[in-house]
Amino acid sequence: MTNNATTQLIQEVVDYVINEDEEVLQEWGDQRDQWVQMSGDLLKGADKVISSDLRIIKDDGTVGTYPAFRVQHNSACGYYKGGIRFSTGVCQSEVMTLAMLMTLKNALHDLPYGGGKGGVHINVRRHSKRELKEVSKAFVRMLQDQIGPYKDIPAPDVGTGEETMDWMTEEYKLLHPNRPFINTFTGKSIANGGARGRAESTGIGTFLSYYYLVDLVMKGKLPVSDALSGMKDAIQQIGEKNEVKVAIQGFGNLSRAAAIEAVECEKKHTVIAVSDSRATVFNADGLDVKSLVPFKEKNNRLPNADELEELGVKGKVLDAHAVLTLDCDVLILGAIEDQVTKDNQEDIKAAILVEGANGPVTREADEYLTKKGKVIIPDVLANAGGVTVSYLEWVQGFTNDVRTKESILKDMSDRMQEVSCRVYQAYFASKGDVTMRFLCYKLAFLRLADLMKRSGKFS
Repeated sequence: MTNNATTQLIQEVVDYVINEDEEVLQEWGDQRDQWVQMSGDLLKGADKVISSDLRIIKDDGTVGTYPAFRVQHNSACGYYKGGIRFSTGVCQSEVMTLAMLMTLKNALHDLPYGGGKGGVHINVRRHSKRELKEVSKAFVRMLQDQIGPYKDIPAPDVGTGEETMDWMTEEYKLLHPNRPFINTFTGKSIANGGARGRAESTGIGTFLSYYYLVDLVMKGKLPVSDALSGMKDAIQQIGEKNEVKVAIQGFGNLSRAAAIEAVECEKKHTVIAVSDSRATVFNADGLDVKSLVPFKEKNNRLPNADELEELGVKGKVLDAHAVLTLDCDVLILGAIEDQVTKDNQEDIKAAILVEGANGPVTREADEYLTKKGKVIIPDVLANAGGVTVSYLEWVQGFTNDVRTKESILKDMSDRMQEVSCRVYQAYFASKGDVTMRFLCYKLAFLRLADLMKRSGKFS
């Protein structure tokens, strides 16, 4: 979703709370509506926007210049928290939108963080490792007085990873001798204080957000209004299948982890397709996902038809966007934004769409598909596994109690399950007049508004 679409949805939540949810925040008295609107106005802006051009000497001796941004959106729930992405799509508007989403996500998941996001406009494939390290260090110098373990805690995002976080941690340490540094960044390598399971946490959480919904329905623990009984029946049909077919857009860290979680799930799931920016690899009878993983990690792409044969993986290569419209039960969207739009919404066959990436379903397509009875689990709910484990890494850094991967992922999944079930129960008991995304925004907004009121912003 764009910045305008996000702020518009926030305003629609504000209007809904004022006009439809008459029982909400009634303890605020006569000034309730005014303070609700003020809360929305605060969320539509940012606390601080930091921007600069980063300049480094490239390997060929020329000067490289890269626009860089960090948005500290809102700190009502705690210290700013959000990733840093290195991408050619980075601009101030994109970073602002993503920072807003982090504020809402952290509020929805009861994490003690506000929302932040950062990015550098750069094509990582066209730069050497040394150049990327210099850009990383320059980014830290730009933010050296704006970040810290009790201020703003960045993490990896698109185009960055644990190595980037290690570089940034070292630069911050050099700039701030004799000051706490280890918790300034999360998503670091294990050797550098990172949490085990962080790399795969977002993908696992994305898959589990879907699985918890099916589990609720099959156990009869989901109260359903008449308006949403058809959607509940569609979920139950999936739960009753002997084999659930899953298509996954993307095959980066998130999507690979989601794919492996699917094939290892106690209920049989068959991954029929995965994709990257070049191609979709498809087999209606199921792909050997684990054989594709090492090839992708080594070559940074999926195999072509000849390479599939050499790997002994049965399947065929289709167009990159073919993954979106395949005949499947569940579609996990783990690539980039704006993938399901008004142009292809009528061709979507999956009954459940799960947003692992940020904003892969446009607002228009979200509303259209929801009206058609399809379930769309929004990014603000589904892809919080990474920030949840980042929180656990942050706590680990203070306690020096290094936890096992199993313990970390168990804690993450328990937290995801609690929040997911709360959302699903509220949504399916509703009148069905809003999307699940809208409900998530409303629940997050109510927590943020309450905290801003308690902090004295409106008195």
